[in-house]
Amino acid sequence: MSPTERILSALVERECNPRQNGKGWTACCPAHDDRRPSLSVSEGDDGRALVRCHAGCATDAICAAVGLRVVDLMPTADSLPPKPIKTNGKPATTYETANETVAALERKHGSRSAQWIYRDAQGDPVGVVVRWDLPDGKKDIRPVSKHADGWRIGGMTAPRPLYDLPGLAGAERVYVVEGEKSADAARSIGLTATTSAHGSQSPDKTDWTPLAGKQCVILPDNDEPGSKYSSAVAAILGKLTPPATVKIVELPGLAAHEDIWNWIDAHSDAAEPAELRQQVEALAEEAGTIQKPSQAESEPQWGPVMTCFADIEPRQVNWLWPGRIAAGRINVACGIPGIGKSFLSCDIASRISTATPWPDGSACPKGSVIIISAEDDPHDTIRPRLDAHRADVSRIHLLSAVRHIREGDSTKEAKTVEMVFTLADVDALELALKQIPDCRLIVIDPIGSYLGGRTDAHRDNEVRAVLAPIAHLAERYGPAVLIVAHRRKSAANTADDMVLGSRAFTGIARCVWHLTRDAENANRRLFLPGKNNLAAQQSGLALSIAGEPAYVTWERDPVDMSADDALVAERDNHGPEAETLAAAKDWLQSALADGHRLANELNDEWKNGQGGSKRTLERAKQALGVEAFRIVVPGPWNWKLPDKTANDPQGEQLGGLGGLAKTSGKLADFGVSDSKDAKLSGLGNLGPTTQPDDDSGEI
Repeated sequence: MSPTERILSALVERECNPRQNGKGWTACCPAHDDRRPSLSVSEGDDGRALVRCHAGCATDAICAAVGLRVVDLMPTADSLPPKPIKTNGKPATTYETANETVAALERKHGSRSAQWIYRDAQGDPVGVVVRWDLPDGKKDIRPVSKHADGWRIGGMTAPRPLYDLPGLAGAERVYVVEGEKSADAARSIGLTATTSAHGSQSPDKTDWTPLAGKQCVILPDNDEPGSKYSSAVAAILGKLTPPATVKIVELPGLAAHEDIWNWIDAHSDAAEPAELRQQVEALAEEAGTIQKPSQAESEPQWGPVMTCFADIEPRQVNWLWPGRIAAGRINVACGIPGIGKSFLSCDIASRISTATPWPDGSACPKGSVIIISAEDDPHDTIRPRLDAHRADVSRIHLLSAVRHIREGDSTKEAKTVEMVFTLADVDALELALKQIPDCRLIVIDPIGSYLGGRTDAHRDNEVRAVLAPIAHLAERYGPAVLIVAHRRKSAANTADDMVLGSRAFTGIARCVWHLTRDAENANRRLFLPGKNNLAAQQSGLALSIAGEPAYVTWERDPVDMSADDALVAERDNHGPEAETLAAAKDWLQSALADGHRLANELNDEWKNGQGGSKRTLERAKQALGVEAFRIVVPGPWNWKLPDKTANDPQGEQLGGLGGLAKTSGKLADFGVSDSKDAKLSGLGNLGPTTQPDDDSGEI
């Protein structure tokens, strides 16, 4: 049952008479005596039930009246509907399975002629290539691919897996052909064969590293595209570490545009599959090995590298946490020490390890996590925190060091040593990603501990030189990188500029988040958005850290505040100017404690007795909601504190119209102590007796 169906069913049971109204429903609100339907119910894009009482009843009161909780309005992981995603202005739909996606294509194009499944190293499907043979002899190819939130019509994101990837692991010799049909034909006679996805024009978008060190025999199609494809693949294989041994074998007797499928078909009546395999293997033995070209032969030594945008394939942004943490990109989480950034990263890692939905209800992909942590002990801190968050710790790995071989000399033998990991160890991190192919997240906590001794964290060019290779690695292998950063002590105009060190940290990151303390609740943290280059700004979220061992609990309701908003609030409530305002408020409250006084007297005492400015006193007056009035019109202005009991004679005379809008705003605390409440100024008395805003009370 979906959340919308759940609330509608509960309303029916309480005889609230829900009725269809356009795309939603109307009903009598169960939280108050509702004789005219004032409750609206609809379904959000993410599957949540949207409930609103137009008479003003709170959502939790409505849920309680029908025996539900607010969390019952949120979708669970298994009830999330396919959601439309817009890219390049065109809508794309996400499906739950590959079969549903292919079925959608068949509804439009008819029954398919063939399909081929691409799998990852674990054997799980990640892509399907569907083919239709057209009446005019041509073919129509349509790919579908798996993403974090389901299956979509469209090609797999780079790097793409090789065809039949699980079957290549134990083979010493692999035959590379052009197209899945040719690969299946080669496999039908007993050859271990593979190809790259999505045509001969994009072999560079495939991950060929599983063929490193193997014997690779390329069987090209007998045409110009086939020749170009074989040359491109040979160049890629020759650059692997270690490089593959590459041979190119042109099958005899092929007509123009024919391939190994045609060759096998032409010889299948005269020879058994085993005989055909032996013939191909004999041709491979006789062929010479392709020599790896030198740099001078393979590419120009100098000149611009340019690509026409017509040759650049558009693709959707992949999200680890939709709209909040981008996959294949660098993301930043910033906050003061001790605010709970490491708790946050443990919660995120735990959710990924178990596919637990994100706090806002969106789906979380299941996978592995690599944690690089310098400040917390893995035995008494990180592991207990992961256990408290119910993580599948078999999917979470700690990268703490890199093993090096120190060469000896004539008197000393070579020795293996372990050295602390730094971001300069890109090759080691890449090897770790190859060993954990389902890695969804890399946590670097804190970033300052892993820059290396020669990198100045305050120099833009040096920071970018270290982070750029990590960004390329993330883009190639797909995991999100979450950089945990401390906050600087000095002031700044924007929250992102508060990240410790160079602006390059936030410049190269695509999404930046700030963890702050709620000024009104010391146990409450606010997870607030900074920059986001890939999506519209998301709402903030609230969380708490409690329990033993401690763990993170999230609140369902969003927080309508950005990190910049919180920084402004902090600046208004801390520092020398705030202290001056606090002193003025204390003085003015004391001066008016015994009743109203002439405004001129107060201004004179504040200016000459306290040495304060007129502007500061006016701000204190507004902050306290002090009311200005005249006993006789015309006459001098008087000030008084708001009188909630309304027994002041002047208040009775004027009808008690003062102080109509005294409310308290909730402000976030970025970590500075002694936060003061910020008050919205009262509206004061209305009508002709109201003191103008620019009138201090002086005559």
